[in-house]
Amino acid sequence: MEKWQKISLILCTFGFFKELRPSEPFITEYIVNFKNVTSQELIHVAFPVSTYSSLAALAIVFLVTDFLRYRLVIIFEGLMYILTWAILILGSDLEAIIWVEVFYGIACSTEVAYYTYTYAKVEKDRYKKVTSHTSSALYAGKFVGGLLAQLLVTFQLMNYHQLTCLTLAFSILGFIATLFLPKVKSSIYFHRYERAVEQPGVPVEIPVAERHDISTASRLWNDFMEAYSNTYILKWSLWWALASAGQYQVVNYIQVLWEQINQETQLEPYNGVVKALHTLLSAVLCLAVGYVKLRWSQWGERLLGILSLLQGGLLVWMARSSYLYTAYICYTVFRTIHPVMLTIASAEVAQGISKDSHGLVFGINTFLALLLQTLLTIVVSDEKGLALDVKQQFIIYGGYFSVLGAAFVLASAWSSAYLIYRKKSHRNRFNDQLPDNAGVKFCNANEPCSLLDSSCPCTHVGKEALMQSKVP
Repeated sequence: MEKWQKISLILCTFGFFKELRPSEPFITEYIVNFKNVTSQELIHVAFPVSTYSSLAALAIVFLVTDFLRYRLVIIFEGLMYILTWAILILGSDLEAIIWVEVFYGIACSTEVAYYTYTYAKVEKDRYKKVTSHTSSALYAGKFVGGLLAQLLVTFQLMNYHQLTCLTLAFSILGFIATLFLPKVKSSIYFHRYERAVEQPGVPVEIPVAERHDISTASRLWNDFMEAYSNTYILKWSLWWALASAGQYQVVNYIQVLWEQINQETQLEPYNGVVKALHTLLSAVLCLAVGYVKLRWSQWGERLLGILSLLQGGLLVWMARSSYLYTAYICYTVFRTIHPVMLTIASAEVAQGISKDSHGLVFGINTFLALLLQTLLTIVVSDEKGLALDVKQQFIIYGGYFSVLGAAFVLASAWSSAYLIYRKKSHRNRFNDQLPDNAGVKFCNANEPCSLLDSSCPCTHVGKEALMQSKVP
């Protein structure tokens, strides 16, 4: 087994087990039924804590991940998940649940190390393969976790408490896998190495000069400016942050909404099936989108807008629905759309920036998403804010996505109109510069050529033909 394959296997093992959480689809019901905590306390007191914790931790993790060379942060992530599920099992009151949310938020914030470890340890020509492997492992863990949860609950093989114990066991297995990750000698910013020759014909790695404080800050700033001064990258990153913030909120509070909807009908819950289904659909569509040949620079903006409008409508429909299975369908579609579009956004952003700045840009986008989510939480969910009922919250989230979608649709329409105006203006200006009987030559790129010698393969056209031609 080659070195990169070993690394990929270890990362996939950890990713699979950390996402294998059979208790997660029923976590709200477990807390309400087993921990003496009401759904209102969850909405307004406990759940907001994970958002604040994740934002605060990410600000630190973002700075130290590269400095600690990724591996230690990944091990720390595994430990945080163990603490999360252990406290959830042992705790029995609201204070314990708040600590659960603290550690869970920290664990989520460290995921940046999981994704960027690949770029520091694997050769560049293996990036795509290892990234596809690790992403597939995450999807597989979520799918198996959701399906396993539903089967165990439906056939009454385990209760919610036992599912949580099983989740803890899987988290421990994932943590053990992280201990086998190879150490990283160099990182992108703080521990850069360059090739040198100590003896003739024997290449060795030596550290670059010790002035890390200056060189690192300079590299960070240069990569930041290079990425976000590009309006195309900025546009996709803006949607990434705004849409992810809304999606985080929906995921956090969806089970409370389902529980409230189902109070009247008391239907059999299929939360596990919903999670397994939208995970499977997302994985298949994310794979398929890689084979779609579409000019995302031309169609991406309006597609983002249309799909965001659809997501907004689905959220409002869920909030107004009184039938659990209708809410399931809406949520499945909503949760399938976001990963697919995020995959496209990630690819478009990655193609427009240097490979060394992937971790920086992705980390900044994630941080902005968490910052926006924190603002939403403070205003809408927290007991110190509006503290809205969960159905009212989802109407707000629906409006949030609708405004986001409308903004991108309008931006797309403006861009199209401006492009048409520029083409027309350019054609008219070029035409006015020519005499009526002037001969004009067009090359293969459809650009006018000023040379009129017969040896040129370009086509001679007059002014009338010019009026009908496609001049950029």
